[in-house]
Amino acid sequence: MKIKLRISGVEQDPVEVITNLLCITEWERTENRKATDGRGIGVSDMVSWAFFMWKQSGRLVKEQTWKEWLAAHPDMEIVAVDQTDPNPTDAAVSDAS
Repeated sequence: MKIKLRISGVEQDPVEVITNLLCITEWERTENRKATDGRGIGVSDMVSWAFFMWKQSGRLVKEQTWKEWLAAHPDMEIVAVDQTDPNPTDAAVSDAS
């Protein structure tokens, strides 16, 4: 599962990160969740992923948990960036056309 997140309000310019398998497994471990549990994804889940990927990108983080990071930056915004290809395939000739 790879999700691109845009994080605004921590640094001067927005930062984009992409989750990876390590990020999701850490989230499952620390939050006692499973990606397949059917409970949906909430804002706290995205903050947890953003925090982990922020640290993985080599940026300085003095907070130890995503909850402390959020408390230190309560006005930050985290949004999922749509990565869907609007035209995923080229037109192809078929037997019907």
